[in-house]
Amino acid sequence: MKAITEQGLQITLEDRYEIKRGGEGKILTVPELPGKVAKIYLNPNYQHMSKAQKDALSVLDDAIFIKPLELIYDLKKRNPTILGFTMDFLAPDFLPLSAFFNKNFCAAQHIDYPFKTELSKKLTQAVQSAHRQDIIIGDLSGLNVMVNLQGEIRFLDVDSYETPVHSHWGLLFDEIRDYLYQGKVSRESDYFALGVLIFNLFTHLHPFKGIHKQYKAMAERMIQRLPVFVQDPDMIIPKCYTPVNDPHLQIQFVQLFQEGKRFPIQITQPLTVQQTVKTVVPAFHIQTALKVHEIYQPQAGESIRYAHFTHQLGFIRTQDKIRIFDVSNHGYTLLKHTLADVPGEIFIGEKNVYHLHRQKLEILDEKQRFVPIENVQFSDKAQFKTIGNILVVLDQDYMRFLYLDQVIQNQIHTEQTPAFTLGFDVFHGLIQNAGGVQYVFYHSGKTISTVKASRMIKSVLIVNSVGLAAYEDHQSGEISLKYEYFNLNYLQMNMSGVQLSGERHFASKVAAPGKGLIFEPGDDLMLVRKQDDFSLLQEIPCNLLSTDTHLLMTQAGIIAYEKDFCYLLNSN
Repeated sequence: MKAITEQGLQITLEDRYEIKRGGEGKILTVPELPGKVAKIYLNPNYQHMSKAQKDALSVLDDAIFIKPLELIYDLKKRNPTILGFTMDFLAPDFLPLSAFFNKNFCAAQHIDYPFKTELSKKLTQAVQSAHRQDIIIGDLSGLNVMVNLQGEIRFLDVDSYETPVHSHWGLLFDEIRDYLYQGKVSRESDYFALGVLIFNLFTHLHPFKGIHKQYKAMAERMIQRLPVFVQDPDMIIPKCYTPVNDPHLQIQFVQLFQEGKRFPIQITQPLTVQQTVKTVVPAFHIQTALKVHEIYQPQAGESIRYAHFTHQLGFIRTQDKIRIFDVSNHGYTLLKHTLADVPGEIFIGEKNVYHLHRQKLEILDEKQRFVPIENVQFSDKAQFKTIGNILVVLDQDYMRFLYLDQVIQNQIHTEQTPAFTLGFDVFHGLIQNAGGVQYVFYHSGKTISTVKASRMIKSVLIVNSVGLAAYEDHQSGEISLKYEYFNLNYLQMNMSGVQLSGERHFASKVAAPGKGLIFEPGDDLMLVRKQDDFSLLQEIPCNLLSTDTHLLMTQAGIIAYEKDFCYLLNSN
């Protein structure tokens, strides 16, 4: 369809240009406006936006807030309807702030305390700058603040902010709603939400997560002023929790979450106590009924940045080394190569190891050298996602499948299809947004297949034919993020009704089509579920594991890794 901007430019709005969709609107690229996108409301008859609101938001800092630029109208000559507005395009290297709450992600990306300190200062300054303009943010969640690896921040969903001409409609994520003060949106609720984000950033845990034997719901914990750091025998604290080492910061968290005060967090000094890497072997006694084989134990000052294993091959990447392992034999692993770390990404299939270097793909040869693959090259905008032993590349107007185990004379087997690549989300799985429909991609045995998502999802993890999807649940003005298992059967995504408290990097072992076992990490245990209905079969005590542990199924057994360890687990 055609529409018109405030300045009289006629523009094209088509679902094939869709990048993303939420509960109230969709984001489209606009051919006539390079570098800009349009947010189009799904229900244009509801007055989401006005010129007065757009003008009130215009005082916000362009470098931080992705705010409305021009209103978009339909082409009616009388009483045209506001369809939405234009705004700056956000580069795909910006990730949700919530990604930085995960300690394994931080280890992989070298996100350290100084980075978090500077990021926290920027978050506080941004909130205060909005307040100075008499603007209240409201839904200040980890999904509405975007961050890149250089520490730049951008705030999204700015059109919902409360201004002197527009009240906030009160739709918030429950994790940042200030239940102690009846959940009302105000400057003080922004300070509470800001404190939640910064606490999560430094400790890897929401201040009111964990389990309390008496007060089960998060809202109850907030009202009772029972954050995770209180000394309470009824509190079960998740293993991912990392206590704050800086007294100046911890005092403020006590005031916010235990005393009920509301103020902007102030980070006026660097954190004085740096965290050290845990040395597992001498200080940690492994207690489990499983047979445990150590694959790699980081030394002092070292951590595992990233590890990945297919059924037969794997690698562990630390600060200065890449270690390649053969995992094709049950019960043990074999270190094949130790390489000096190189810039760029590492990909593996079942047989081959690759390195991405300056938009070229290189394969590790028998002399432990990376030599170029001759028939592929990528632009600097290309995005990559490995699914099994297939590398999916989104580059310009094409999607490519690179079959990592099919190489002849330095030429890799490649398939290519036209695609609107801006409509894909690579970071949260491999999700395509197309005209109000989402598709997820998975390895169907020999190639990559797609299935239509049965609901609008935020992220997905698929292993074989099972997955875990995150989605927003809207009920009575509240928004919560749910995590639910699903099966892929006959090109259908069948939600199970079995929900978890958060993301889990589970492993899957297939016994027959639609049958098999799920191995799920928990705090001090491994949960074993049936694949067909996700019912719980067994809980195996294992004090190595936490909810942050990555589990991967190989022919050698189950690989379990975090930034501090990598082990092979098998039943006795």
